[in-house]
Amino acid sequence: MLPLINLDAPVIRVQAGPGTGKTFGMGRRVLRILHPNGLNCPPSEVLVCSFNRTIAKDLENKIKGELADHALGLPTVRTVHSLAVEFAATSPRFLLPHEIESMMYDVLSKNPGLRADYPRLSKALRGLREHEAGLKSHNALITAARSWMVMHRAYLVGDTPRDLERRLSQGDEPKQRYRHVIVDEFQDLTEMEAKLVLRLRTADASFVALGDRKQSIYAFRGNADKGLAALPDLVKPQTVVDLTMDECQRCSKVIVDLGNALMALEQEPLLSIRAEPAVLQVLHFKSPQAEAFGMAQQIVDAYRKHPDDEHLVMVTRRNWGYDLRNRIRKLDPKVTAQTVFAEDILETWPVREAFIFLSILGDPGDAPALRAWVGYRTVADGKDFKATRRNSEAYVRMVEDGGVLDVKRAIEIADAALKELRGAGKSGLHARLNRLKTLWEQQDQKPIAEEIVKSVLDPDRWVTYGKEAGQLAIDDLDRLRIEALAILAEGAGLSLSGLTKVLRNRIATREPLGEGQAPKIKIVTLWGGKGLTADFVYLCGLVDQALPGLYDADSTGLDEGEWLDEQRRLLYVSLTRAKKALVISRPKSATVGELKALGMAIPPGKYARRTLRLTRFLSDIDPNVFPEAVDGSGWSGLS
Repeated sequence: MLPLINLDAPVIRVQAGPGTGKTFGMGRRVLRILHPNGLNCPPSEVLVCSFNRTIAKDLENKIKGELADHALGLPTVRTVHSLAVEFAATSPRFLLPHEIESMMYDVLSKNPGLRADYPRLSKALRGLREHEAGLKSHNALITAARSWMVMHRAYLVGDTPRDLERRLSQGDEPKQRYRHVIVDEFQDLTEMEAKLVLRLRTADASFVALGDRKQSIYAFRGNADKGLAALPDLVKPQTVVDLTMDECQRCSKVIVDLGNALMALEQEPLLSIRAEPAVLQVLHFKSPQAEAFGMAQQIVDAYRKHPDDEHLVMVTRRNWGYDLRNRIRKLDPKVTAQTVFAEDILETWPVREAFIFLSILGDPGDAPALRAWVGYRTVADGKDFKATRRNSEAYVRMVEDGGVLDVKRAIEIADAALKELRGAGKSGLHARLNRLKTLWEQQDQKPIAEEIVKSVLDPDRWVTYGKEAGQLAIDDLDRLRIEALAILAEGAGLSLSGLTKVLRNRIATREPLGEGQAPKIKIVTLWGGKGLTADFVYLCGLVDQALPGLYDADSTGLDEGEWLDEQRRLLYVSLTRAKKALVISRPKSATVGELKALGMAIPPGKYARRTLRLTRFLSDIDPNVFPEAVDGSGWSGLS
């Protein structure tokens, strides 16, 4: 750790495994850079950067702690995207994933010549990601997408750093250059984002890149192939000084050994230097319901024994996280258990429709939101709500006839006869516009944004079905409403239009939503665990049908081998959050209906209940490293 704090060189690359103290080391390095007895550098000339908002916020807090006793100003601590937006001085209307899908269907419908190169949506989406990451050229596809975005006044999340990097590469000057640049989790950046951060250096700058390829879980962004290995090519002809941080201070030997076995192929083992022992326990339960009941009780018991410690629950499906939260609260209402999910809040149909409608209320001329609105079909049970090709042919013809939609034109088309529309999907498009007209006319157009949020994001308006999927939609709408009201409370006088922009940007950049107060027991998905640590960690629902689960080329943009590697790295990140105890649990069986509702792989069989097995990533590990599972219903718990 001392070299990270004290070494001065033009370019330093740090291979830093989980729990090796890099955050502490970065804080001390910043203190040395700023302190009068150190390098005495002004805070305005220091940049600390990360891709992940959670990690950036944690870095900011740690650096504040280091500087608190020295009356030193805080350096710039930003994510790459927020830094790019700040430098570009723009406030773009970012496209969300479901809006990007609609755009790509429109692009392929309008440009039949592209279909030979992109016969499936998944291939077109991958081309778009490769473009954003700067990995490959897809000039025809991007030109067509650019035309769509200009018409709809929208941008890709990745375009702001990309456009700024291009401007700087062509000689434009940034508003600020930095003498000291520190980038955490460098492997999470695309090559384009890495180039951007490097261009913000002064000629005599020191650049430090920290990361760990074993923790790369954003391969769909195009960053897993090179990661830290790309740095020498990016800084030529400068020499890269390498440091290795492989002594894990966070995890005890039993957890480090498990992580090393899981990632043996990478040949970058950690060494535990934590003297305190830790518990590694594997449990199985009869069913998902039994697992939720048993684990809720175990988690509450552990919290009661160790109320001053941190407790983190990680689940493979959000539904299971909500179920655990509700059971924990029922067991002990005084315990603050909170789900903090960063991804997929718009996954269910009621939440997606409610959010799109709120966006349209905030801006009746929001063309991407109106385009998304007409790309679905309304169904009572929330299933199969995506219209074929998102009604793209009919929408493209409608735009050709009169331009993109605003609410006034949408209502005019709804009032017109169906025969006025052309192309496949026109009946679905017409039906959706009629639904928008009905909702628009029924909605009380209150001048107070808070009242509109409470009205529009009320689950009773949208959730018309029950069981697991219905409860998931209710919980997500609750989180969305909590987040929206918190944004309004933070920004006095913020308009509904301003609110929807902030909310959309947080969703687009995968920021955790609806967290509220700091919970005693934090519940996240495996994806949301990046950057978190806890004394007690519980990995629940760790079955193969959920991790890796179903491979879907459309949603990942990766081939199956790349996707499996990323899922394995995701598990490694999850395992290495724990300090004092790691409890892994899984159900042994579930019904076909439950598996379908959760979007999980369905094992073969002829009965309604199917047998589930432990995730394949742990099945071949030495029993001396990964202990045998015990029946969770009879386990005595953490001592």
